[in-house]
Amino acid sequence: MSDMPTPMNEPTNEPTNEPTNEPMNQTRRSPLRRLGCIIALIFWFALLLVPCLLLVMATQGQIAVSQGSLPGQQIRVWLIMEADERGFGVSSTTAQQTDPNTACLQTNTRFLLWVGDADSLSYCDCYAREDAESAWQTTSTELGVCEPQ
Repeated sequence: MSDMPTPMNEPTNEPTNEPTNEPMNQTRRSPLRRLGCIIALIFWFALLLVPCLLLVMATQGQIAVSQGSLPGQQIRVWLIMEADERGFGVSSTTAQQTDPNTACLQTNTRFLLWVGDADSLSYCDCYAREDAESAWQTTSTELGVCEPQ
């Protein structure tokens, strides 16, 4: 009875020549391949957001993101739907603060039109206030770039 074969479920200490499921050489993915996947994923999500942004533009007429406490200090994109001009307007601002109670705000405006023609423009609004709790008051508005004070 000592010559009985061992059941298949019982482990044996004898080495087997059966292939294992574990790979011998694990290949690592290239960091550039991972970076490419991340960039593609970001691009895909941005592409998916385009219809949402266009819907907001159609219903509200503009998208504005505040950049600071000065009046009009924001990045703004708006829809232009005039009889002789159609497209988008894009404005961005840069603040130049000389002291805590005086500041100038340069606004740069560009137009992306598919009907009509418009030139880019820049203008400078200067503000002052009595103290940090007071509201900003306009002191001057000039066409062109803000001059350093």
